[in-house]
Amino acid sequence: MSAQRKTGWNPETWRNLPGKHVLILDDPSDQMDTLKGYFGRFEHGVRYDLFAASSGPEAAAAMRHGRPDLILLDPQMKGLNGLALLKQVRALDSSIPVIVVTGKQATGAVVEVLNVGVFAYVPKPCDFQQLEHLVALIVGAPSRAAS
Repeated sequence: MSAQRKTGWNPETWRNLPGKHVLILDDPSDQMDTLKGYFGRFEHGVRYDLFAASSGPEAAAAMRHGRPDLILLDPQMKGLNGLALLKQVRALDSSIPVIVVTGKQATGAVVEVLNVGVFAYVPKPCDFQQLEHLVALIVGAPSRAAS
């Protein structure tokens, strides 16, 4: 369900909400489309401006939109080394919260990602209620999952 179909949704109110820049780094998939749509359903009192990238050049272009408030990253992307990108992001700005959303990964790779510094690790298929709670913790708002 998109934000536009929510009961009581007001586009003028939505436009006036403070925006949070979220960068999603993942392979194009139905899961990515679902994830992007799900952000419209979060009720955190903020508007999420989503930028998606599935390649190095797309990630660089998305970063030119400004510092993201949150990065969702799948380190197992085709054509982009997600772990190397995470290390580059950390070298530039270690304060950007990162949630890793990924499928099966070897234990050593998981440990390496966690050692680079991430806010949370969420396995695919994604539990969207858990993700909403994690995003709410990052933006400092209560989530429906926590209530």
